[in-house]
Formats: sequence, structure tokens, C-alpha cells
Amino acid sequence: MPRTCDVLVLGLGAVGAQALLALSRRGVHAVGLEPHGRAHDRGSSHGHTRITRHAYFEHPDYVPLLRAATAGFQRLQAETGAPLLHPCGVLLLGGPGSTVLAASAEAAARHGVPVEHLDADALRRRFPAFAVEGDTRGLLEPGAGFVRPEAATAAALQRAEALGAVIHDAEGGQSWEEEGDGVCVQTRAGAWRARALVIAAGAWTAGLVPDLARHLRVTRQVQGWVHARTDPGPLPCWLVDRPGERHLYGIPADPLAGDGRYKIAVHGSDGQTTADGLDRTVHPQELAALAAARDRWVPGLRGPVASGATCMYTVTPDAHFVVDRAPGHARTFVAAGLSGHGFKLAPALGQALCDLALDGRTDLPIGFLSAARLAG
Repeated sequence: MPRTCDVLVLGLGAVGAQALLALSRRGVHAVGLEPHGRAHDRGSSHGHTRITRHAYFEHPDYVPLLRAATAGFQRLQAETGAPLLHPCGVLLLGGPGSTVLAASAEAAARHGVPVEHLDADALRRRFPAFAVEGDTRGLLEPGAGFVRPEAATAAALQRAEALGAVIHDAEGGQSWEEEGDGVCVQTRAGAWRARALVIAAGAWTAGLVPDLARHLRVTRQVQGWVHARTDPGPLPCWLVDRPGERHLYGIPADPLAGDGRYKIAVHGSDGQTTADGLDRTVHPQELAALAAARDRWVPGLRGPVASGATCMYTVTPDAHFVVDRAPGHARTFVAAGLSGHGFKLAPALGQALCDLALDGRTDLPIGFLSAARLAG
């Protein structure tokens, strides 16, 4: 006989943990399955710190979701006492033709996000760590900052359990099938039957939702940590829109970590991989490349790039998410293709999946994230 529950969640990373929490708040019998353990470092929900911001150059329609997500992190922080958010500000840098600055300014203006526009002189005066050329411009969002991903995922799971959710953190789904008024899921430990299924499996999604597989590309990402030789001065989270190159970004040292390590990485990669085939070794030449980029754009942050880690982006063709029913199914819902900018939205995406699983609809504005847009 299969084990039963109201809603089964496959994958308890950023979004799956938040979906399980949202379901538990609704009082349903929710079960979460995670084969790699809680708040693990095998996928896309680790790295100690992640940038969170609302002046969103990726698409202005994300801003209402971002506000809901920030409120979700704040609520979880209050409920658990875990320090999840650090509002150190986010600074975007670019030249006069920067699409990042223009789109961020548009999103801020449309949604009333407080930002400051800085010219080159103001940037040099306030943020001396950066190499600022004469035509460089900046956009500062003072209320933005970073979120602690492992702590946030662990706190969501802790709170979900306290509200009655059940977690199996060494069990993952292998296959599933909708049957009648429910969904049957097979794992190595046996079978489950639920009224609805939520799939939030990150880089493993293609194997679980084949209809989405051709739209999901998994890439290998490298992030490094700098031990600065001298104090770089005031340093918010930052991103440089580099002409002809991928964005370079960084996060200041986390005061709670006490190790003085500044994070630096390139946003995006051409290094395609698979979830189970990822090269997890950070090679010396990769750390050297990060150091060279740092020397060019943030010379005030000089020091050894002494450690690194890998993670994965699961990228859709348009770099926007999928949050929808699984194609061709009625009781199975999926979040996929977070494309390297999804962690900050996890509470909102988890809530949307909860709403879809229980009500078949959500008031959150996720229409632009439908799977149908990829079908053409």
C-alpha cells in the first residue's frame, strides 16, 4: 500500500522548502522528499549569501513577487529568530548605455522602489573600492542587501515541521503518474499517493518533468571568496554591467560569519552540465580569472581569492522561471528554470505553488511565468 498525504513536495531546496512551509500554514497534511539532506550544497541553494533587491532589471513584473518574497523572509525571520536578511544595499554599475541600469531604473520608477542615481564623482567619493571611469554611472538601492540561503532553507523546513509537515530527507522521487483524483509517486523507499504533487527539483527537474526538459539548460557556476588585504571601505552588494562580458557581482563580508570573506562571481556561464555530472572541483585557473576581473573592476578589494565553490543554474531560453502546472497535467505543479536569480523570490514562488496545489489558482502575479510561453 502506498503511503498517503494531501500534498507531496519533491525537492526541498529554496522553493520546495518554502512551498512545504506554505502548505503547512494552510493546515494540510504535507510531506517533503529531499534525497540530498537538508539545506545541502549539491544544487543551487547554497553559497552563504545571495543578493536580494527590488529594482529589478530582469523584468519589472517580478517586483510584486519580490515584495511578497521579502515579506516572507521577514515573517520567517520573526517566527524562528533566525537572522536571514542583511540590508546592506545593492549598487549597480555601468556605462551610459547600460541596459542593466536603464531597466533597473524603469522597474524602480514603475513600482516606487527607492533608489539613488550616482554619477562618477559620487561613486568615487562614496565607494572608493571600484574602478570608476569618467562615464560610469551607478544605481544604489539602499533597502536591498543579501539573504543567507542555507539558513533560510533550514529555517523554512524547521518551521514547516513545527506546523505539522513531515520531511524525509534521504528520499527522492523517481517517477510519478496522475491517476484518477490523485498522483502516485515512486521512490526507492516505496510509493506515495497524494491529492497533488509539487515538483521543485532544481537541476534535476528535466528527469522528472520530461515535457520541460528541452527548455531547461543546466550550467556550472563558480563563486569565489576574497580575503581582502586592506579595508575596502563602504561596500554594499554590487554588480558591474561589463561591456561585451557577463555581469560581475559581489557580496560584502557577512558580519555574522566573522571570517572577513567577500564573495565574487560572474553571473552566468556557457559551461553546460547535468545535475549528476557536475564537476564540483574549483580549479586554480578559475580562481585566477575571478581575481583578474576583481583587479580590473574592484581594485580596492585586492587580496587572495583563496576559496571557491560550484553551484548550478537551470536556465530557460528567456531566462525567466516556469511556475505552473506541469504541461498536460491537472494535479502536478512545478517551479523550474530559476536561471540564477530565483533564490530571492523563493517565499513567493513557494506560496504560489501552495495556492495552485490547493486552490488551482493564486493571487500572486505569475502569469508571465507560465509554461505555455515556451511551447512555441
